[in-house]
Amino acid sequence: MKKIIHTICLIFAVTGCLAQNQTLNSVLKQAKKENKLIFVDCYFTGCIPCAQMDENVFPNELVKAEMDKNFLMLKVDIFKDKLGDTLKVQHILNGFPTFLVLNSDGKLISSSSGYKDPGNLLALFADARQKANQQKFLTGFSTQYEEKKYPSFYVEFCKTRKGITPAILATYSDTLKNFKAENALLPYLVTRSADEKAIETIFADYNGFVSLYGADVLQPVIDYGLNLKLAKALKANLNDAAFEDFLKGQKKYFTEKTWKICLQTLGNKYFLAMKKDTVGFLKFAIKNPVLYQYHFNALYSTLLVKNGFTPEVVKLFCKWADAIVTDDSGLEFMKTAAAVNKRAQDEAAYNRFMKMAANYASKYKMKTEPINESGSK
Repeated sequence: MKKIIHTICLIFAVTGCLAQNQTLNSVLKQAKKENKLIFVDCYFTGCIPCAQMDENVFPNELVKAEMDKNFLMLKVDIFKDKLGDTLKVQHILNGFPTFLVLNSDGKLISSSSGYKDPGNLLALFADARQKANQQKFLTGFSTQYEEKKYPSFYVEFCKTRKGITPAILATYSDTLKNFKAENALLPYLVTRSADEKAIETIFADYNGFVSLYGADVLQPVIDYGLNLKLAKALKANLNDAAFEDFLKGQKKYFTEKTWKICLQTLGNKYFLAMKKDTVGFLKFAIKNPVLYQYHFNALYSTLLVKNGFTPEVVKLFCKWADAIVTDDSGLEFMKTAAAVNKRAQDEAAYNRFMKMAANYASKYKMKTEPINESGSK
């Protein structure tokens, strides 16, 4: 694997990539001059998904063409580059790589994390350009960095990943006059947690807070709050009827799209964590289909390691794959869907997902590798 160089852009990287020792202000000026958006790749040396982006995604000809036309790319090693110290405080970097898209005024358009294949990344680009054209920015984050704008305990945590306790968050909530003030939610977002007061405040105006910080960044706090409320509600009564009653009480806070994501989180917590019931989870997931993050691939890998693929589990997992994996889902999900159908000895379904994967790879000019018996790589 090629070594990631943090001082300059890699030779095979995007043509429009900027030297990393450039200041953000100089990049903003260049973006304004060229009428482009800024794509910030926040990574660190030694991060495997980050290196995979450099090797397999950024050199992709479709990605390069889109980047050259509409974006300036800035690569920032979060632990080595000076700009990394600023971005850790100014924005939420809870996973790597994290991708930030800014306009030429420094306004944040989108923030997302994790490996993205060329198709996923091109979708991110298209979404960012549409939001920029519509003037939809995440105004919860400061455009200009000034350390005094942030709580001191939050700044310290961003630098050390230490110091924020539940008690500190509770005290912060009690003293916070306006939860919608600029940067107000950052201590919760960076820790992916919150006290009960903050949780109830955020739930009561979910759409309002999404407009400030974005659904991707806010969702971990939503997941934390839902899991906390679920554990409390079912503490004395762990059964399916109580679980369904809990769901009915929480659905009112969210849009239909978001609620599907929440159901996956809650199903995972209730069936897998609390009841240790894989079959129950799969039936619930089939009934409430959504492909979000890497729950699908993660459960497949877990079942492989634990030898958990009983005939019933294999059958249900195949039904889950049919319900959620589509032509736009991404290559790794398609390969996992093919792998589980291979285990089920369903040749027709296996070939269908492999053809889907081949078409996806061809559409986005991706290199593919044959699937092996362990599933996706």
